[in-house]
Amino acid sequence: MKATDFLNGTASGCSEPVSLDYVPSEGEGTPSQSSLIEQGEADYHVRAGRIGGQTTKQRHRDSNFYKEIGARGGTTTMARHGADYSERRKKGGDTTLERYGEEYYHTIAAKAARTKQDATRLRNSAIKVLMMQGFKIPTIIKLTLEDLKSDPRLQPLTQTGPLAEYLEQRPDAENQSLFLSQSGKPLSLANTYTIMERHQSAEEF
Repeated sequence: MKATDFLNGTASGCSEPVSLDYVPSEGEGTPSQSSLIEQGEADYHVRAGRIGGQTTKQRHRDSNFYKEIGARGGTTTMARHGADYSERRKKGGDTTLERYGEEYYHTIAAKAARTKQDATRLRNSAIKVLMMQGFKIPTIIKLTLEDLKSDPRLQPLTQTGPLAEYLEQRPDAENQSLFLSQSGKPLSLANTYTIMERHQSAEEF
């Protein structure tokens, strides 16, 4: 159907021209003035809310405004319901203990300890590889993830071997230091010397 045919009322199936001057009578679906006003007010509040939210976000984009609000909300919630949460956690722990027994907790603790030991051993092996390549400990503890891309001496070591395995198991952290402690912090010089001495002694033993 052509648009012109439709407008002229000559489309197929039309026995007579359609009047474009038709005005629906009252009650045939014409919105009342009050409903239009209510809809307009609703749209106004939606727009105002969006503009207000955008303005607040723009004003505080470089601050911890939202984090502080979240922290205050969490603090208020804990102050109000802290005892209830503690009781629920205690009941949950008691239920787990009754269902699985103390052996369950011992197994989890042992597994977590082995995981940490394995991760530490893997990290120390990676450090030892770098030492064998001529890197000194003061340099090693200052290496970053970016250095792996820019230093041609390190790039081959990231393909296979202890360093590649360490990178796969390296804990996720915001800190960009290559080697991290179990707490996710950079290694200190003194502790690294001590750790590597123990690591070397354990391998020789």
